[in-house]
Amino acid sequence: MINSKEKPTEELILDAAMKVFTRKGFAAARTEEIAKEAGINRALLHYYYRDKQTMFNLIFESRFKEFFKGLFVIFEADNISLFDKISRMVEHEINTLTKHPDLARFIITEIAQHPELLIEYGKKLGVNPRLFIEGFENQVSKEVSAGIIKPIEGKQLLMNIMSLCIYPFVAKPIIQTMMTVDEATFYQMTEQRKKEVSEFIISAIKK
Repeated sequence: MINSKEKPTEELILDAAMKVFTRKGFAAARTEEIAKEAGINRALLHYYYRDKQTMFNLIFESRFKEFFKGLFVIFEADNISLFDKISRMVEHEINTLTKHPDLARFIITEIAQHPELLIEYGKKLGVNPRLFIEGFENQVSKEVSAGIIKPIEGKQLLMNIMSLCIYPFVAKPIIQTMMTVDEATFYQMTEQRKKEVSEFIISAIKK
């Protein structure tokens, strides 16, 4: 159950909904479960949100905007080096997932079933995710041609960055169990990863 003292009711409900959607899947989730997760009654939940589809749409739109728009700003920056761009991407991804730790599993369980939503919501924000990825690929290709980095495809580099940032949050329960770390220690580890992942990736590609 979420601590209701820390957040406004609307955000509390959306956080609870994301947990239940992630745990049960959207189709099997029930508003009673979401209310229970949020520590409120169902009447109060329906006062704020009419149904679970409304909650899902709001979660997707708000989290998409926070996570992907931040990445788009980084992708779009023409005045920073590839190495700086990698460091900023890593920091943004880990910061966002630390703030919304269920987001990674939510994407895996729900959004992966409807990947077209990424393009749809990107257009709502006035951006095309595919164009930004193409821009990143072009920058990587130029750095390879200039002999600054070792030969690597932009798509492969992007997948490496995303995997190293996102996986610990997807596998959080497994990591905590296998490594016997508590909640606070886990987040200390993810904080350290911002520097370590950036250095690891840059060291791997730098000539």
